[in-house]
Amino acid sequence: MTRSSRRLAVSAGLAVLLLSGCGDGQLRAGSAALVGDERITTAELQRVVDEALVDPQAQQQLGQDRVAFQRQTLDTLVKRRVLAAAAAERGVTVTDGEVSAELARIIEGVGSREQLVAQAAQGGVPEQEIDTVVHDLVLTQALGDRLVEDVEVPQQQLQAAYQQGLAQYDRRRSRHILVADEATARRALAEVTSDPSRFSALAAQLSTDTSNKDQGGDLGIAPRGRFVPAFEKVLFALPEGGFGLAKTEFGFHVINSVEVLTTSPAQARPELRRMVLQQQIATATSAVLTETAAELGITVNPRFGAWDPQSGSVVANEDPNDVLVDPGTEATTDPSSPLDPNAPADPNAPADPNAPTAPPAS
Repeated sequence: MTRSSRRLAVSAGLAVLLLSGCGDGQLRAGSAALVGDERITTAELQRVVDEALVDPQAQQQLGQDRVAFQRQTLDTLVKRRVLAAAAAERGVTVTDGEVSAELARIIEGVGSREQLVAQAAQGGVPEQEIDTVVHDLVLTQALGDRLVEDVEVPQQQLQAAYQQGLAQYDRRRSRHILVADEATARRALAEVTSDPSRFSALAAQLSTDTSNKDQGGDLGIAPRGRFVPAFEKVLFALPEGGFGLAKTEFGFHVINSVEVLTTSPAQARPELRRMVLQQQIATATSAVLTETAAELGITVNPRFGAWDPQSGSVVANEDPNDVLVDPGTEATTDPSSPLDPNAPADPNAPADPNAPTAPPAS
């Protein structure tokens, strides 16, 4: 089943509301948004944006419209709080082990953690945010499961879903030695069959597959459909630890089925239910998150946008001039300018009625 992963992004805008108090829908200086009683600071927002734009590709693709990027990231930070509140209200929690297992599955899908980090960074998700994003994914799945836990799903539908996704439930960890002629392949096969510990050395010595020969011919974990048919037919017929020989258009392969990884229908049941009930889960989860957001109350600093309860998102501020100015933040008409908490106050900003009165000049 395809898992979507969430992209972290963010927004910069025009100025900060100068109001005191917390939990009353009012923003204090230095606030990007208020979700219930929880404050998202401009410092947190700026940190996530800066970390995301360290990657050159992210800077090129996302940094060109910093306003939209910051707004999207603030949207993510707001929704993270809403999700946590909705889950807590229903007693839904996830363990570190569940998050680690999901992360491992994602890494397996892309090939390595290094590849995941690179891909995420290009999409505006810095490495230090990956675990948090995966936690959000797992918590969303757990919340969805709770919302439809009483829905009956006929066994035949679960079985059909299992067959549909069979490839991902029947996988192999394998390695190979690719050579040009059958005679060499058969000699190598005989050698590794009698002494499996020789496989890596022979791969480094003989294999013409330069992409993995120095890693012992390692092909990683793959489901059905990943390899060419002639190779796959041999691989998936081998027992765990077995060796075989296949001929493809690339040459002759000495194949080792290192590990057989299968998931039974019973083990896959939670995931199968999500597949069958995908639309119901999406509808129920959206309704709960919308309800929770309304209960909490969300206020967004106009500098960064506005909260739209209809779409449940932080959107562009329709009237960017209708803002109050934090005297600790430089007033500017350039929403892409850095957030500078030490910048001078705008002399034209509305006066703060709560500000202390300066003593009269003597």
